[in-house]
Amino acid sequence: MFLDFTPSPSFIFCGTKVFVPNEKHVTRRFNRSVLILMAEGELKFLEDGKLITLTPGEYYIQRDGLLQQGVGLSSLPVYFFIEFSATYSESQSGLPLRGRFDHKKVASFMESCESQFVKKNSNAFKLNSYMLRIFSELLESTPASNENNTLAERVRNFIDSQYNSQVSLSDIAKKFGYTEEYILRIFKKHYGTSPHQYLIKLRMEHAMWLLENTDISVEQTALSVGYTDFSAFYRSFKKTYGTSPGVMKKK
Repeated sequence: MFLDFTPSPSFIFCGTKVFVPNEKHVTRRFNRSVLILMAEGELKFLEDGKLITLTPGEYYIQRDGLLQQGVGLSSLPVYFFIEFSATYSESQSGLPLRGRFDHKKVASFMESCESQFVKKNSNAFKLNSYMLRIFSELLESTPASNENNTLAERVRNFIDSQYNSQVSLSDIAKKFGYTEEYILRIFKKHYGTSPHQYLIKLRMEHAMWLLENTDISVEQTALSVGYTDFSAFYRSFKKTYGTSPGVMKKK
């Protein structure tokens, strides 16, 4: 899914969000799209049941109408956000909903946008202009223009959507029509890890959230994140968090 620029997005609201201890992302089904530009800490929330984790230097677009649920945070996030209205499509000429950005390139536009917005008689044309300049910078820095990076993004999105299924490197290679060696090399170059390691990390994050926030058993948790072999789930969890899922559940 990509942010479409025909028609052009329309600015509504902007600001800087600084979390305080014990605060979570608000739980809501919002009727506006939201661009998040991460500056500090780590932001986590569920979006239609899918765990989203954002770190400094990442941007993310929350589409309107999706259910967002706050989860516990270990590191307090700080980010700049813009609420806007827009349309989306599968056209890869648009802006991917997630990616990385150069803070230095967009800092002046964020500052100008926020300072203009808080004015008593803010200029709607200028606000929309600053927002579009930010989108333009994100679009120019997105790896979508590079075929290899685009493939890595598509593989990541596929893993994100299928993390609780039986996903192998062979399955990914067949889906995208490349050899396993090529998929592994491109993904590792782009994300610094293998598709398998990324899948395990994603599953462990979901498992931790389920153990901390639901009443389902450890065995049910393993099944929910894609493990049919409980011993494999146990080993992965203990290797990731240094303790067993049973102990974490009791805590």
